[in-house]
Amino acid sequence: MSPADRAMNRYTLTRTADVGIGALDALLRRRTPVRYAPGEVLVRQGEISEFAYFVAEGSVAVYAESDYERVQLAALDAPRLIGELGVLAGYPRTATIEATTPLMVYRLTGEELTEVGRQAPEFLFSVISQLGRQLDGMNRALSLYGNALSALERREFDSRILDELAHPSPQLVTFANTFKRFAEQIVDKRRQSDELASAAIIQRSFLPRPELLRPLEGRVELSASMRPARDVGGDFYDYFMLGRHKLAIAIGDVCGKGIPASLFMSVAITTLRSAAAEEKTIEATLARINTSLCRDNDASMFATLFFAVLDTRTGELEYGNCGHNAPYVLSAGGRQSLPTTGIPVGLIDGRSAKVGRLRLSPGDLLVTFTDGVTEAMDPRQEQFGNQRFESLLDAAAGAGPADLLPSILGAVDDFAAGEEQADDITCLALRLMQAPSD
Repeated sequence: MSPADRAMNRYTLTRTADVGIGALDALLRRRTPVRYAPGEVLVRQGEISEFAYFVAEGSVAVYAESDYERVQLAALDAPRLIGELGVLAGYPRTATIEATTPLMVYRLTGEELTEVGRQAPEFLFSVISQLGRQLDGMNRALSLYGNALSALERREFDSRILDELAHPSPQLVTFANTFKRFAEQIVDKRRQSDELASAAIIQRSFLPRPELLRPLEGRVELSASMRPARDVGGDFYDYFMLGRHKLAIAIGDVCGKGIPASLFMSVAITTLRSAAAEEKTIEATLARINTSLCRDNDASMFATLFFAVLDTRTGELEYGNCGHNAPYVLSAGGRQSLPTTGIPVGLIDGRSAKVGRLRLSPGDLLVTFTDGVTEAMDPRQEQFGNQRFESLLDAAAGAGPADLLPSILGAVDDFAAGEEQADDITCLALRLMQAPSD
């Protein structure tokens, strides 16, 4: 028995609804089969449909090509007639068909298939019926996928849709599985997004409330802003009262980004507030913070920190700069920076920062910031830099904190010119005003 005989016998058994088998059988007996190796392409999407193919032995995969990726639509096994619709209708290939195993196929022209149809019109009706079944299956699938996409947009995607995607039509089984994985990834990413949104709310809850400054109205002006590069970040700032006349301020930057940095930040702020309330000096406060953050720090995370206490009656400022960007003091006499006095906290246990001191006069402005300001990039990958920042501060001489911070953020955004923010951007500015007579 010839390969064509064996294939036609199986074709007849597996497709009993088809007719015109005799005419097709006679045609195949007169043809010489063509062999394809795995990976070879029978037809390519977009090409003119010159031949139909009767696959006598082997398997093929059907792919949809796009500018984005190649998606497998189906896997077909012999015996199988493929490409007949394009040849009979005269339209270009709608998909690419590639051999997945060694193939033995018979090429059939449109004229030859038309002749089979003349001898057995039922064959053409069978082709039309097959097209109808494919269109029906495609319409049902597209309806399901359309509903699934709408559900994803409404954030109402549930497991029942995934269950339907798990039982697609045979022609679209691989595509359906791809869509199912795509949908599952979206659901998972949205779940992560919801978790990040919750983390962002928690992080914002650690920021101080402006009403904490009411006791200092008329003595101190303060403004602060934090803009994470992601939903949550590692930058932080804080301010709180230590007694009636002393204001504590802090700004810091945790190494890393995202939820791990946010968690470390929350620990740092909690430890800072507790230590500052219980310790007598800034040295002791910073030493306690460092020891706490070094303990059980398996992730080896650390944070730069500028911590200062201002006596609003005298203007005396005590500070420790643990590896943080040097803040600036703007006064009538010019601009000066407050360099580091120690290493970042959480890095080496037993190493505490020294304390610096200076006296602020009424009208003096203290400007603190994180490296997200000076290291902001423009489209040419050039940094904003310290020089631009210092020029900005000089040009803003006399401005109050509430006006200065929007100017800084606006200048950074203008410089970035749409370049994505790579790091958290945080600023805190404080101005000492004329102290009351009491």
